[in-house]
Amino acid sequence: MQGAGALSLAAGLGVRPALAGAKTKLKLSHQLGATHPSYQAAERMAAAIEERTGGELSIAIFPNSALGSPPETVKQAQMGAIDLVMFNPPNIEAQDKSAGVIQIPYQFDGYEHAHRVLGETARPWLDAFLQRNGLAWIANFEYGFRALSNSRRPVMTPDDVKGLKLRVPPELSIQATFEALGANTQTIAFGELYLALSSGTVDGQDNPISVDYANKFYEVQSHIATTRHVYTSFMLTGNPRSLDGLSDEHRAILSEEALKAGKEAQAEVQAGEEDMLAKMEAEGVQVTRPDPGPFRDMMGPAWERLRERIGGETWDEWMGYVEAARTS
Repeated sequence: MQGAGALSLAAGLGVRPALAGAKTKLKLSHQLGATHPSYQAAERMAAAIEERTGGELSIAIFPNSALGSPPETVKQAQMGAIDLVMFNPPNIEAQDKSAGVIQIPYQFDGYEHAHRVLGETARPWLDAFLQRNGLAWIANFEYGFRALSNSRRPVMTPDDVKGLKLRVPPELSIQATFEALGANTQTIAFGELYLALSSGTVDGQDNPISVDYANKFYEVQSHIATTRHVYTSFMLTGNPRSLDGLSDEHRAILSEEALKAGKEAQAEVQAGEEDMLAKMEAEGVQVTRPDPGPFRDMMGPAWERLRERIGGETWDEWMGYVEAARTS
């Protein structure tokens, strides 16, 4: 299902198909560092595409936000300055508030449930969302469930979060989650986060375990709690005109290799979490695994803020997809 129509949104735009034998190089931007599984999967994808097309189609990857922040690179992809961009849709909730549904706190039961929603029950909604924002879906990669790290104390209950100074990304979902738990939040650019943690500007932050490990936050944080409060997606999308400019064969190869790489990234992130936690423990970090129930019970104010921001109709529609994935 995920492969069918993955690049079909680009069709019919009137762009001439690529000539046989012509060489095309696509630019792909993402924010990840070299040790992240989705970074590595994207590199394998690019190599496989170049090999299968005999060098006729290649992908130049610009990692580590080299071309700008996620919102900036999404805008570049919308304009066609970048052909492909990997990002989390809530990164652009400033331009489309409905993106916030993807990060509603404690809506997913686990990885399998989240993948079923984003890859199956909510796929038509996601296709329409991306098309409305000038992009076409290609494949789901992985960022993961977020954990909370800090330098002050272990976190086992919601009370342990109260009073912590936490860095949050610009997305309302993360801000609302921690404010509902009594934390003081501050928005800091990701590129400045390590310094903010090491200097004590903030006590802690939240990110998926793979991101914490890849960015060595364990060097400046003494505690990490697997709160799994929000699932953060990571999607490979493309400029429709760039995709439509590919031959049918090259477009199919791109889709096949992207879907394969995305599944590999999802499996590697999940399989690697416990190993990464063990390595961080070996570096002196105290790992706690709190019961999510009491945290979820505190989310009423966060859900209310998000529903008001997103809109009740969109919220209810999305929650229908979330529930459908539990029974499918």
